[in-house]
Amino acid sequence: MVKYIRVVFVFVLFLLITACTTKASLSPVSQDIKYVTVDEIQASLPAKPIVVGFDIDDTVLFSSPGFYYGLNNHDGPGNTNLYGDKPLDSKKFWDDMNGKFDKFSFPKKSGEALVKMHYRRGDKVVFITARPSSEKSIVPQILMQCFGIPRPEVVFTNETPKTQFLRRRGVQVYYGDADSDMRQAREAAARPIRVMRSALSTNTASAYHVGAFGEEVVIHSED
Repeated sequence: MVKYIRVVFVFVLFLLITACTTKASLSPVSQDIKYVTVDEIQASLPAKPIVVGFDIDDTVLFSSPGFYYGLNNHDGPGNTNLYGDKPLDSKKFWDDMNGKFDKFSFPKKSGEALVKMHYRRGDKVVFITARPSSEKSIVPQILMQCFGIPRPEVVFTNETPKTQFLRRRGVQVYYGDADSDMRQAREAAARPIRVMRSALSTNTASAYHVGAFGEEVVIHSED
């Protein structure tokens, strides 16, 4: 416990030191991208409630502290990584991420504004993440604390495409950060809306090309 808290504190310190210097370098506003505000999204929605889906990591939560520890710790035997050579393939890592490390995840301001807007409208909100599932998960609790939604529904797709899960739940609008989120939302006949990643995100594994699918992009949603 103490070991990973130490690493997370170092990462948080890094965030505080670099935040001011990176703000200007966040994704520039391009004339070729369909930027939208939360108010514009709200105005475009039907009057009656709909089903809305959200990705979790880098969309509504800045969860890089937990991933940073998982990928960079030296707390295993002989100062090796506690989760082996491929931490993201480790069941133990995902059990710790879902069951412990999300205590260190931050709600994104843009994610909070979007979730609360839909909740006020009376929309059904479901969180759909590609994370592997775990027997013990604090993810619903963290989402409830961050966004004030009682008993949030969380779907773990266990690293399989989200398309079938979006279809089954009748999701009409889906927010995500990755290219795969945009593509799979379209495959499920849902409206894809991109939320931009923080410049400090540790996520370099999943493809990320803002506007590549002609999707709407929530402006200044890095925060």
